Amino acid sequence: MACSRQPLYDMPVLMHNSRAELLVCLLLLCAVAPTTQAQQPFVHSNDVVFSIRTDSKGYKIGDQIVIHYTIRNVSNGVLYVPRSQWEVKCGNPPHLWSRLEDSSGKHYEPGYGFSCLESPVDRMSVSERMRKDALLLKPGQEVTGSFDFDSKIFAHKLKPGVYRLEAVLYGWNLPFDNNQLSQLAGMGAPFLIGESAASTQVELRRDGKKKIGVDKSRFTRAP
Repeated sequence: MACSRQPLYDMPVLMHNSRAELLVCLLLLCAVAPTTQAQQPFVHSNDVVFSIRTDSKGYKIGDQIVIHYTIRNVSNGVLYVPRSQWEVKCGNPPHLWSRLEDSSGKHYEPGYGFSCLESPVDRMSVSERMRKDALLLKPGQEVTGSFDFDSKIFAHKLKPGVYRLEAVLYGWNLPFDNNQLSQLAGMGAPFLIGESAASTQVELRRDGKKKIGVDKSRFTRAP
């Protein structure tokens, strides 16, 4: 299906719970057949290091914040990672998402929605789609890219101050049937599952407000 994807205003996000249940199933599958790498279609997110940065430490409330990310293969084998935030198949959840956290721990996380039309992608096999959606990384190799957090969505709620910008990399935490699993196992390397998080700090301000210094010592990379 062809589709347009856009954040939804203040939509509750239930990605974490549903993905967690799928992840448990995928991990059980990995445990059942721990034979050879060729037979193992998935690896956990511990095999990569995910990090982010922004172009600036300060933004006006309502600005789009560009998040630059790096995914590095720290394992001893080749593996597939997501090529970009969205897959070619309309309706699948994003591989990269972000939110803001204020000093009280409150989160500002947009939802997302789809408007899908029938497309030739719907007739593609899972292996054909993966050749477009996945990128093969050798040990030590990395891929970089970017996606946006639009603070305008929460412009009526955000106040000037320092926020923690959190980003999450999601693997292929989706249900696959036996035929699809067989296709994935035959692609020569395992695919990333699970999730990996990273964070940095940004200051948000109103127009004309003096810039507040950001405490760089609080920069963290989430486990």
